[in-house]
Amino acid sequence: MDGLMEMDYLAAALALAQAPAERSATAGAAFAAFEVTHGRPLPRAVRDWYRLACARTVLEPDGADLVLAAEQLGGPATYWWPADGDDWPPDLEEQEEREFDPVAAGLLPFLDENQGGYSLAVRLDGSADPPVLISWFGFRPDGWSPHAASFSEWVFTRVWDLPLLRGAGWLCDTVPDVAQAELAALAQRLTARPQTVSDSPLPGPAQVAHRFAGPGDRQRALLLSPYAVGGTWSVLLWAATEDLLVELCAAVRSVLAAPFEPTGAYRPDEVAGRALARLAAGEVTR
Repeated sequence: MDGLMEMDYLAAALALAQAPAERSATAGAAFAAFEVTHGRPLPRAVRDWYRLACARTVLEPDGADLVLAAEQLGGPATYWWPADGDDWPPDLEEQEEREFDPVAAGLLPFLDENQGGYSLAVRLDGSADPPVLISWFGFRPDGWSPHAASFSEWVFTRVWDLPLLRGAGWLCDTVPDVAQAELAALAQRLTARPQTVSDSPLPGPAQVAHRFAGPGDRQRALLLSPYAVGGTWSVLLWAATEDLLVELCAAVRSVLAAPFEPTGAYRPDEVAGRALARLAAGEVTR
């Protein structure tokens, strides 16, 4: 989106994760093997990230989603044809397992969600920092749609989102709608961070993840547009301290037309719990 700050997103992601910049002992050999096999190098941004020993654990600290290792990048993929929901040939009795070469198809798959809900791949377009695509049907030749403007931006948003989508330090509420003017006002109060787009197998527009940050990304607001027609927006907040979280809630309330009454996890952590108590006491009003 317009107005994004110029930054080194890979370095910023590493800083957010508070991870060491130690080099992988095996990545260099994996990069060389990829180039020999496919006759082309991996994109620069992919190599820069996978050179880190912590590349996979930073992207998936809980061991849930499958993040491919450097040695697995560019390997053959199998998929079921036809995809679920596609039309079947009249003489086909069961799905067929097929194999394809993702790199030959211009794809570099690198992540598979832990329940097979979605997969991510880099589009091999010849650029140093290529875009990321999303598929709801696994690693396959077709069915991909735009997700992130670049690999480095995706890495940053992945790390940035983790405390908002996991753990017990977030606050969340749903609102019927968020107007463009409200998003613009929030960008004036905070700093816009990269968006991601997730197309949906459900009828309706793609979901857009709007991100806004306070200084040093110690305050984070994630606003998710609806997945389907008639759905609601999700507004998630996280901050490093109780005071920052209450302040962030006040900023969001000041720009949203709809009432915003966030709740927390079933057992919120100490920061979120104290912030919720202050909100319940009426410390933040419109």
